[in-house]
Formats: sequence, C-alpha cells, structure tokens
Amino acid sequence: MDKARLKSQRNWPEGTVGFAAYTSGLFLAAAMLPATALDPSAQFFLAGIGVLAMWRYSWGMINFVRSIIYRTYIFPRWRYQADIGGAALLPSKLYILMTIYRINPRIASRAIKAATQEAIRSGIPTTIVASIVEQQDDELVTTLFQSCNPPEHINLKIIRAAGTGKRVGLAHGFMTISRDRPPPDALVVVMDGDTVLLNGALNKCIPFFKLRPKLGAVTTDEISEVDTNSPWMRNWYELRFAQRHILMSSISLSRRVMTLTGRMSIFRADIVTARGFIDHITHDMLDHWRLGKFKFLTGDDKSSLYWVIKQGYEQIYIPDVQVLTLEDPPHESFLKSSTQLMFRWFGNMFRTNSRILNLGMTRMPPFVWWAFFDQRLSMWTTLVGPIFATLLAIKYGLIFFAYYFVWVGFVRWVMSLMLLSARPKINWRYPFLLYYSQIYGAMMKTWVFFRLDVQSWTRQKTKLQRGLTQSQYLWNFWSSHAVHATAIIILICSIGLASHVIQIPYAAVNSVVFH
Repeated sequence: MDKARLKSQRNWPEGTVGFAAYTSGLFLAAAMLPATALDPSAQFFLAGIGVLAMWRYSWGMINFVRSIIYRTYIFPRWRYQADIGGAALLPSKLYILMTIYRINPRIASRAIKAATQEAIRSGIPTTIVASIVEQQDDELVTTLFQSCNPPEHINLKIIRAAGTGKRVGLAHGFMTISRDRPPPDALVVVMDGDTVLLNGALNKCIPFFKLRPKLGAVTTDEISEVDTNSPWMRNWYELRFAQRHILMSSISLSRRVMTLTGRMSIFRADIVTARGFIDHITHDMLDHWRLGKFKFLTGDDKSSLYWVIKQGYEQIYIPDVQVLTLEDPPHESFLKSSTQLMFRWFGNMFRTNSRILNLGMTRMPPFVWWAFFDQRLSMWTTLVGPIFATLLAIKYGLIFFAYYFVWVGFVRWVMSLMLLSARPKINWRYPFLLYYSQIYGAMMKTWVFFRLDVQSWTRQKTKLQRGLTQSQYLWNFWSSHAVHATAIIILICSIGLASHVIQIPYAAVNSVVFH
C-alpha cells in the first residue's frame, strides 16, 4: 500500500500540493463574495470583464492550441525525417562562436567545457571561436579546452575584442569564421558564455538545415539554473521559459520564430559571414522621429532575426532540444532584478518591432505579422483591466476590487494549468507571478516604448554615448515624459468613457462653445 501510494504521488506534477492549496483558497474567496455583481450598477463591470476576456485570452488560447498542434503532430514528423536521414544530413563543418565578457568564471567554465564536449560528441569537424575581452578569459578557455582532450578535428580559436559590447565581439567572431572560408553547408552555433549545451543538442538540431533548404536559423527550448536565494526569482524564470516554450512552438507552426536568442541559435554559415549581416550586427541603429538616430547597444538577437526575416529565410523552433542557461540576476531583490531585466528585454523588442512590421506580410505569414503587432497592442490592452476595475471601485464601491482580483486569480489559475503542457511542474506562486509579469510588465513596456534611446546591459557596465548637447538631452528626456503621460491619460479617459464611469460634461462644453 505504501509503495503504491508513493508511486501515485510521484505521478503528480511537482508542486501540486501548494497549487492545490492556492486552488482551495481561490474558490473559498469566490464563494464568500457578496451578490453585488447582480445589482444593476454592476452591469458594466460584468460586460467589461467579458469583453476583455474574449479579447485578450482568445489570443492566448489560439497560441496554446497552435503550440499543441506543433509539438504533437507537426514537429514529430520533422523529427522522424531527421532521425532516418542519419549522417547524410550532417554538415561538413561546424563552428561554435562563444562570446565571453565579464561572466562569472565558474559559470563560463561550465559553458566552455560543455561546448567542447558537445563538439567532440557530434563527430563533425568543428572550430570553436571564443570571443573574449580579458587575458584571464584566454587562459581559462585554453585550459578547459585542453582538459577535454579534443581530437584533431576539433580546433580552438581565441580572438580578442574591445570591451565595448557584445556586438563587437560577435562581429570579430563572424569575420574570423568568414576568413576560414567555410564550405557551403557549414553551420554556425552562436551562443553566450553562460549557456550549457546538453548532451546531443547539436546533432538533434543541425539535420533540419539539409531537410529544409529555405531554413536560415533555428533556436531551442531553454531551462534555467538561477544563482539566487529567492524562490520568487527562480519560479519567475521557470514561468517565463514555460511561456516561451508555448509561444515559440505556436509561431514555429508558421515556420518563423520571434527571436533568435543569443543564448543559443544556429545559423547557416553563409548568412553570418555575409558582409551585410556583419555590418548590420555591428552598426545596427534606429532613426526615431523624436529621439533622433542612435546605435543599438544590446539586442543582437533581435537584429539577427530582422536580417534573417528580411532575406526571406525560414526559422524554426526545436521543442525537444533544451539548453541550460546559468542565470546570475543583477540584484538579490526580485523587484530590482526583474525591473532591470524587463527594461533590457522590452527595449530590445521594441527597437526592432517596428522594422519587422514594416516588412509586411510578403516577408512572413499573416499570423506571424500579427504576433509582432500584438507586442505593441498587448501593453495597452493588459492595462485595461486594472484601470477599469479601479474606476468602477471609485464610482460604485471597493467591493469591485474583490470581484476583480477573484477573476484575476481564476484566469491565472487556468493559465498556470496550461503551462503543464510545457513543463511537468506547477507552483502556487505562478498565478501571482503571471499577474505581476503581465501588469507590471505592461507598465514597463509603456515606459520603455517612449524611451527607446535609453539602453544598458544588466551585467556589463557599457553605456551608449550619443554625444548629445544639453538641449537635445533635455528634449529627449522631457518629451518622453510628455508623450508617455499623454498616452496614459488618453487610455484612462477612453476606458472611463467606454464603461460610462466617466461622462463628458456636455453642459460645460456647450457653455464654452456658445459663450
């Protein structure tokens, strides 16, 4: 009996007990709500909640269904073709470009050793190109490479780049590979020095390039190992990667992805060695109507994606291959770390988003174009719910906050259960982290959207020096605040008018017009 009970318990997803406690508390809170929602004064609340649910969550459900279709029906066929192709689908040469800059030596050591071992396991002639900045990294890379006793067909090249950002290091690496004159079928693995390649990752990815002649790049699933004492931070990373797995699988159903992550993506060598591609990565910039011209300091993965889409290549997501990312949060505080990370991520996203949208549906399927458009739309629609609830609570009473948060808890409960399709675990913190990421994330997005020129790394201390005059700096600073505040005011007024919480004072308007 005890063995049977233990076996039954092991079949439950990790974290089930805590999530069950959250579920009980949620339904108890719902049962304790008064009947206020049945009053006539609550009709706009109920109608508004229904409209919001149909608008926002239908998009999430569509992506969820597409993800299931891709991972259950479409990709397994591709995997079968790749498996039966065998050695005939392997390239004649492979390059692994690693960028190592101000990464904790303990973390970099694991990444370097894993990459070398994976190159050996692949059986493919491989050149590992390590782009470094400091002398101590040179010694570290060389020592770890030699400790793996690599065969003759596995080589190491170390290049030194100025410590002015990752883009320069990548450019030097791409030029080094170009000078090696790679064969036409060669592939380039581009990865960070804090990413660990797991056993068999390369050989599971590279056959797809010969199977699909139009394929330009692939990226994979990610799991994280977070160096922190905060369970909230660890669960936040788990949650984000689970969400990423679902969204990337959905988009890949259309043979595209939404980012060629710098953590680990694989490209055709003739793409990354093209002079235009290297110049694009090195000097990518934006000419903004209000903020002027400025170079991109971060976001090389988004620049790569834009180039590959623009050239008409396909990209796919490999859902059955994982790489391990070694996360070192910038602060012990969850709020500070998540804020700084979201500021960088969302800035990279929006600086490239408009250019991808401008390519139009001729360069990508309509669903993919809409997914990029939704990145702009969702930051506003996500804020409608809390603003709407706040306005109703002010007019009709604070009880509406209770209804709103029970509704929020229920929706995030459903979303947390959906994540079980991506990861065999669940956590009682997930509903709270989902709400935090969506609402606080939306606020961060609106902040970043109007300040695209403000950039910084989370690890490196590199800053963008634009050489602005005092008047130009003040214009960018105050105009960003002005347009941001105007947009928020318009949003609040629009929600108030649409819900009849705010009414236009027609008497006052007529008085001004006619007198």
